[in-house]
Amino acid sequence: MLALPGLVDVHVHLRDMDLAYKEDFTTGTAAAAAGGFTTVLDMPNTQPPTDSADRLNEKMERARSRVLVDVGFHVAAVPDERQIGNMVAAGAFSLKLYLPSPISPLAVESDRVLTGIITAAARHRLPLTVHAEDGKVIETAAENRIRSFAELAKLRPPRAETSAILRMLKLLKRASCSVHFCHITLSSSLTKIRKSGIKSLSSEVTPHHLLLSDKSLVKKKWKAWMVPPLRPDANRKSLFAATARGLANVIASDHAPHMIQEKARSPTDSPPGIPGLETTLPLILTLANKGIIPLSKVIDLLSTGPARLFGLTSKGRLEEGLDGDVVLVDLKRKARINPETFLTKAKFSPFEGIQTQGAVRTTIVGGRIIYNDGEIVAKPGNGRVLRRR
Repeated sequence: MLALPGLVDVHVHLRDMDLAYKEDFTTGTAAAAAGGFTTVLDMPNTQPPTDSADRLNEKMERARSRVLVDVGFHVAAVPDERQIGNMVAAGAFSLKLYLPSPISPLAVESDRVLTGIITAAARHRLPLTVHAEDGKVIETAAENRIRSFAELAKLRPPRAETSAILRMLKLLKRASCSVHFCHITLSSSLTKIRKSGIKSLSSEVTPHHLLLSDKSLVKKKWKAWMVPPLRPDANRKSLFAATARGLANVIASDHAPHMIQEKARSPTDSPPGIPGLETTLPLILTLANKGIIPLSKVIDLLSTGPARLFGLTSKGRLEEGLDGDVVLVDLKRKARINPETFLTKAKFSPFEGIQTQGAVRTTIVGGRIIYNDGEIVAKPGNGRVLRRR
């Protein structure tokens, strides 16, 4: 087996709270451990949303006795700088700016408001994580006769991402702060971010946007529905090539679990998102085994890079004095992705049936074995709730 530094996923949706029927802190972090992730950062679009210090503290307290790996929390962008300061003091890892539709009431169409958010984030030394799609470009399903998921995806065209990226880069030239662009789907976006000349920018790609095209929406239907949606194969290949060249900083799962009964509805009623914590590493190790991506690049994209970007100074490396987060992988072990064996509550995947080579054998968090040979061997509460320093 090979020992890698524990993986860090900076973009997961652990649900819990009023959405615990989709996923809870224990099942979500069990899935993380099974996938080799020893640290995850949870997104704020929960019910209720994580948009105040009180709600962040409530979420942290609830997670404390339930998590199996280390967990930190992003919070929703809000217009009140005092509230931002309170959330920073409570330990938030970033302000999440969801441009298509804000998580908490925020006039995202106003450049003045967004500039205020950027300025506040800079003042508090807190990163912004941005879902870059322009709501003005996205068409509403109600105004179109949508009969398939492929048609639904076309309502969120590539230019929605391009428009949002260009807008953010323009605003950041006036007032700059650290910004992390989530789940980029276009190589042109990665290039714009890299060549902007603006410091402290980073970008993230997902396994599904790297490996699947919009053809999967025709074949897999709801199992492949997420936002941003899957792109045509030419876009996918270009994104993959750009990532292999080093233009992306992070691979994140965007683990977004739902119940199958919800997903298997009509296109306009099916919530977007797929589980990804248990499939990300096997898929990427398969590429490493084929010589497509060097193993050193895998470690940087899934561990060292995300730890560095989000201030997790005791993670992402195997060195004396750090947290002792380790994942043991068997690079020779082959398997087929089988959602029925997932530890997440979301027992589906667009990658179902795909053969992988490279599997997690043991996941160690803070020196404690959490997952071993297909089983969780630790009790909930063995993970820690992290606060950004």
